[in-house]
Amino acid sequence: MPTIGMKPKSALMGGSFDPPHIGHIHIMHEVASLTPIRRLIIIPANISNFKQGTHPASFVDRVEMLSLAVKDYKALYPEDELDVMVSRWEGEQGGVSYTADTIRHFFSEEEDEGRVNFIIGDDILPSLERWHDYDYLKDNVRFWCFSRGRDALPPASASVIMVGSDVVDASSTEIRHGNLDMLSESVREYVNEHGLYRAE
Repeated sequence: MPTIGMKPKSALMGGSFDPPHIGHIHIMHEVASLTPIRRLIIIPANISNFKQGTHPASFVDRVEMLSLAVKDYKALYPEDELDVMVSRWEGEQGGVSYTADTIRHFFSEEEDEGRVNFIIGDDILPSLERWHDYDYLKDNVRFWCFSRGRDALPPASASVIMVGSDVVDASSTEIRHGNLDMLSESVREYVNEHGLYRAE
């Protein structure tokens, strides 16, 4: 529990979330269980810089599914001391979403000892130095990297805290091809009701 009068540690978590699945819910639980983070802001991209040219579910649909995933997370892990919220900020900006722009926007409110905490998986590490405006990110972000035993090492230039993580098999690509077993109950109902992911 945070000391009275102190702001709880917060972190941002970005991504396409197309769709949000049980792996994302598991990460929420591990943030609560394995880190001092007590407030998590999930920020779906409007258009991911690394997925330009793809055709995801609409931003509105992804926000709605994320909100349902958070609801399912809270039902699955009622003892977790983690406040989770979904931000529409990147969608409201339009265009391609860059993490550096998002960090600048949230910095004054969410910085923790001079850096913003940001959640990633170890699949991100090989491309981290290629992120837009990496020089800004390496100086202003503390990456919390949930590792599933891959050999990838963090770049020496970045502030990265490695967190050992259990493996949860979930693939947005497989879901978009029709395997809805990787979705939580409320998200699966939303996908079925709105006819999403049937064209691929």
